[in-house]
Amino acid sequence: MIKERRACSWVKAEIPSLKKISRFVQDWLSRQEAYRESRKETYLVELAVIEACTNIIRYAYPASSPGNLGVCLRRAGETIEILLLDEGAPFDPTKAPPPDLQESCEGGYGIFLIRRIMGAVAYERRGSRWNCLRLVREIPRGTVDASTEGGLEDLRKRIVSGKEEVR
Repeated sequence: MIKERRACSWVKAEIPSLKKISRFVQDWLSRQEAYRESRKETYLVELAVIEACTNIIRYAYPASSPGNLGVCLRRAGETIEILLLDEGAPFDPTKAPPPDLQESCEGGYGIFLIRRIMGAVAYERRGSRWNCLRLVREIPRGTVDASTEGGLEDLRKRIVSGKEEVR
């Protein structure tokens, strides 16, 4: 089987596009040997991408005028790299403060989850036009899905609470 080393998809920066992005990420990961066997690893990467894309959709563009959002995936040695591109308002999520985990609130954990899941998160404003968010995660070796007990939504809650190690 030929392994697809890179793929890109462009969508309208709208909430309904998240389903297409999710399928795109899942499909690409399913062609990467290390991810075919691990539902948990696939979920973690997909979760980080969807959280980042949700922030771009909600905050980069005015609701009445959604722009475009690029999702590029590539295998680079022993890592996968995800590059998210948009032309919206500049925002560097690497400078966002962590949430107060002692406070009970429904939202505000997206950037925190991305940082917990990915090995590296970098933002760059290219020229006066492009926001580029780069997410990097090491490719898992010998991953076993024992910790998906309780379902994937429960896994998300365990990551936020610090009860689940993701690296």
